[in-house]
Amino acid sequence: MADLYANYAALAAAETEGVDYSRTAVAPAGATWSSIAIHGGGIETGSGEMAREVAAAGARMAYYEFQGLKTSGNGDLHITSTNFDEPTAVALVTATKRCLSFHGFVGTDGVPETALGGLDTGLVASLTASLTASGFRVITTPSEIGGTDPANICNTTSSGAGVQLEMSRALRDSFFPGANTRPIRDSGARTEAFYRYAAAVRAAYLGRGLMSLGSVNVSRWALLPAPSASVDFTASVATDQLATGGGHFPSLTARWADASNCYLARLEFSTTQTVILTLRKRVAGTETLLVQYTTGLTHAAGRRFRIRMQLAGTAIRAKAWQDGTAEPTSWQLETTDTSLTTAGQIGMRGILSSASTNTLPVVASWGDLTTLGNAQTFAVVRSVNGTTKPHTAGTAVRLAHPSIIAL
Repeated sequence: MADLYANYAALAAAETEGVDYSRTAVAPAGATWSSIAIHGGGIETGSGEMAREVAAAGARMAYYEFQGLKTSGNGDLHITSTNFDEPTAVALVTATKRCLSFHGFVGTDGVPETALGGLDTGLVASLTASLTASGFRVITTPSEIGGTDPANICNTTSSGAGVQLEMSRALRDSFFPGANTRPIRDSGARTEAFYRYAAAVRAAYLGRGLMSLGSVNVSRWALLPAPSASVDFTASVATDQLATGGGHFPSLTARWADASNCYLARLEFSTTQTVILTLRKRVAGTETLLVQYTTGLTHAAGRRFRIRMQLAGTAIRAKAWQDGTAEPTSWQLETTDTSLTTAGQIGMRGILSSASTNTLPVVASWGDLTTLGNAQTFAVVRSVNGTTKPHTAGTAVRLAHPSIIAL
């Protein structure tokens, strides 16, 4: 059925804002992602609540919701995604690089499912994997809700691509205890499925596991057991803000015995946006710089960088590069050290300079943790349920639920 209104101007001329509909927009400084629901409230029930939740919890996403407020007839407020030209929404989405646009569709009767569309095919693949791993059904998107028109608001980002998440009626109903009604939605009551779905989507945001750095000079660790002292592994990382006052310090760590004894391959995202790579050791709580390299890379909020760290006997090596570019052929840093010899654990560390003046938390997004070489295997213990799964070299480890320890 055709929309009652061809565009926002026609809707605004006939309906009363604050009575029939509302508009909400939140755009944190430096946000490169947006989470939107242009058919929220009573139009496609549950879509606005999910967009809001995904943008929350320190994710530092821009958020927009057009909400139908009528006691009945909210379907009259539906403007199809290719015609949705409400100025605040357009400005918010075009200012971001990637967009998650939440919608509702009927779907198969009684079947909770999601149809993913849009022109950001890489993010569609990541969302498919994350939602499936979290127990949600993802189906092939029907052409009529494919979201592939460049005029679709989700594709009007600076990259010209976004994702449209169409959630079935049964799925949206499963998000609320009892009934998917306005009083229940407005009460804030949510089910386990709601939070699990939002977590799965957020795991694909900036690619994987989020490490919230809510205090200056306090370490956060995400760790896995290593089978031997000789390891070769890589991971990608981004932070959601530029450094102010003092630097951001994401690191790979190896031979981690405890927070006081380990090796670090550390990036510094400096206040001048310079990216500096160092090899460091922590012995009996004292951190010592071993070698340093200025990469020539430029930090930006949301820009991903890769670190590779290798330990073989007393030799320690590291390199760093911008994600999506070719790995440097040579090691940028090489040194030897005999302080720590046992296998311990490998993983990631995040910490902010004690001089940092950033708005807290700064969120470090870690992903694509992959072991390299021929002989490395280890057991991955998920912090959520304690299950153990063997891991083989060359296979990326999912970080949807990393074990983060405050020390």
